[in-house]
Amino acid sequence: MELLDVINARRSVKKFEPEHEISDDEFETLFGRVSLSPSSFNIQPWRFVVVRDRERKKALRGCAMNQAQVEEASATIIVVGKLDAYTDAEEITADMPADVRDRSVRMIRNFYEGNAALQRDEAIRSTSLAAMTLMLAAQDLGYATGPMIGFDPDAVSKEVGLGENEIPVMLIVIGKEQGKSRPRGHRFKISRIVNFDRRDGRPLE
Repeated sequence: MELLDVINARRSVKKFEPEHEISDDEFETLFGRVSLSPSSFNIQPWRFVVVRDRERKKALRGCAMNQAQVEEASATIIVVGKLDAYTDAEEITADMPADVRDRSVRMIRNFYEGNAALQRDEAIRSTSLAAMTLMLAAQDLGYATGPMIGFDPDAVSKEVGLGENEIPVMLIVIGKEQGKSRPRGHRFKISRIVNFDRRDGRPLE
């Protein structure tokens, strides 16, 4: 699909064909595209847990306000933010010349180390970019998705075995849409959301 068609077609879907399965090969294609998402310093703080086992989806549904799509979708993806992703600096700079690598590692560590709020902000910020890539890439592959924030983060973390340095940023249900999606909800006019130079500057008409 053309990018504009993908953007126009994407909806946040709640009704899925419960019998449809997504193969490992399809997920490999999907996450190959997701892995190209941008992140600050290229620290790639995202991790993903793909829950497709029926019993595990049922248990996960109990952590997500009993929302049916968690169980009925082909899979529910836990989008995970790694809080200490900056500690991977040496690995992500391994191909750089030694002097550049050393400077980069020091810069990354000095920026994040000891700043829990920034680490959390970055885990959410960069991982959310990857989540949007995931939803657009899934749409391009013929799959519907729905991002979700209605869940108990502690319960989800325990259910899927997240580490102390990991947080569930959102859930994304994915599968074949059942029926026809609702029309897209109200969108603000461009002049409402875009200003030039300052927040109180000339709006884009």
